[in-house]
Amino acid sequence: MRIIVSVTLYVIFAFIQINMSLGNMVIDGGLDDATIKGIITQLQMLIAIYLVLKENKPGFIAAVLLNIASIFSSMSFVIRQGSSEPLPATISYLGVLLIIMLIASYKKKMNANIEKIDSQRKSLEKSENKLFQMVYYDSLTGLHNKEWFIDNLNRSIHVAKRNASMIGVLFIDLDSFKSINDTMGHSTGDEVLRIIASRLSSGLRKEDVIARFSGDEFLIMVPGINNMEELHKITDRIMDIFKTSISLQVIEYFITASVGVAVYPEDGVDSENLIKNADIAMYIAKSKGKNQFIYCTSDIKNDTIKKMELTNKLYRALENKELLLHYQPQVQADTQEIIGFEALLRWNNKEYGAVSPNMFIPMAEQTGMIRPIGLWVFKTACEQLTVFQNIFCKNLSMSINLSLEQLKDIDIVNKISNILNDTGTNADNIQVEITESIAFNEDSFILQQLEDVKNLGISISIDDFGTGYSSFARLKSFPIDLLKIDIDFVRGISSGSQKDMAIIKSIINIANNLGIEVLAEGVETREQFMYLREKGCKFIQGYYFYKPMKSNEVESLLGNKPKTGLITVNM
Repeated sequence: MRIIVSVTLYVIFAFIQINMSLGNMVIDGGLDDATIKGIITQLQMLIAIYLVLKENKPGFIAAVLLNIASIFSSMSFVIRQGSSEPLPATISYLGVLLIIMLIASYKKKMNANIEKIDSQRKSLEKSENKLFQMVYYDSLTGLHNKEWFIDNLNRSIHVAKRNASMIGVLFIDLDSFKSINDTMGHSTGDEVLRIIASRLSSGLRKEDVIARFSGDEFLIMVPGINNMEELHKITDRIMDIFKTSISLQVIEYFITASVGVAVYPEDGVDSENLIKNADIAMYIAKSKGKNQFIYCTSDIKNDTIKKMELTNKLYRALENKELLLHYQPQVQADTQEIIGFEALLRWNNKEYGAVSPNMFIPMAEQTGMIRPIGLWVFKTACEQLTVFQNIFCKNLSMSINLSLEQLKDIDIVNKISNILNDTGTNADNIQVEITESIAFNEDSFILQQLEDVKNLGISISIDDFGTGYSSFARLKSFPIDLLKIDIDFVRGISSGSQKDMAIIKSIINIANNLGIEVLAEGVETREQFMYLREKGCKFIQGYYFYKPMKSNEVESLLGNKPKTGLITVNM
């Protein structure tokens, strides 16, 4: 419509101008004809420029055609009438035509630039959306990721602080999920994760938040809690999700989960501590058998802090000379004479005092500190053996515990050999003590390490026999020199347990038939001692005879009594 109106006006103006030039029309407005025709020409120019600017391609075509028509009309008038009067208008039309072409050219370039800018803007928006997805979403499950969860949790904490409400943080770890990846492949494992993520999401309230933390771990935030009963219901609902199996390609997968729960503000007032304490509770759930949830408590937090501090201090225990060995005498059952000792590793920390071996030995194994500590024990025991032998003026033997972590050291045999050489200790007087799990280990490397230790001339004993992976076939094939009956069986004698006594009798009989010595540890009563001696147990150790003693007490004991036999070192 705008083009039609503009073209119509242009044609009307051209008609007026032609008729005025021919003398067929006179306009009485106080202006001469030349001025009026000039004004009309300028109006035509404005119309042409308007069409180009406002109406894009159709307007450009209309403007060009109108100006060309005006040029031809002016030139035909000049030719017919032989007058130069239309020449200024003709030049104006040519100028307008040039201006139109320039405007059209610039508009084309401008439109191209606009399209380019618009394309770049859309590309940038797409990149921003993709970046946002990468930063805040998990690509596998479509859930939010850890970073987004932490930001959202921090905002929820501010709200909870104003409203005096609680927030539950659940740390979920799938149990034994690695076996699916190992047996069925990672693509199957990924699909299982997607299904579990979907089920967890569907089991939450609208205001709850879920994120994939990493691997097979998930985080759930439950805000706006007024009492613990609400959180218990949600936790129960989440555990119910794992009761339903997952079917993929006609195979049924039963997945369980260990869940740790921390609550704001009791277990932390910031996201870092809440997630950390929920993680700690989750590991407690795993250690207690998996497929359950554990709420974080003050005891759990205090124990964790203590373990962390003790672990750090354990690195300095050797340097600070906080480690020492105590020795508990062992006696020969038939003569009741001392035939040896078991040396027990102790840690007396400057801040915490005496630390239980049940606490610091696992720490040493987890951190790898068991290797330098174990070598220190081996060297200290060998040096102390020399002192005992000089006092007693007779050969004694010493049994030194080797852990699985120590046996994983590819150079452990050379290190033991060097200690024997440096301390002048006879390998025949040394006995290493291992657990059943090590003795009956199927790892060929570990078995070869034990064989190499045996080839040094060192004898081997098994501690706590009968409580773990007892294998009579291995007793037949592996060169074991001594079995130590576990204290739990010995205590069964006092309680009248026929099963414990039958197990003790069987162990002694089998060992005697295989030519293996037997030692009973933890003997605390005369009843226990008499039964063991009657059944043929050759060596006895326990509070019934002697408690663990410092080395100087042992030296006094050896100096006052004639003795023979075995000294054992246990860590």
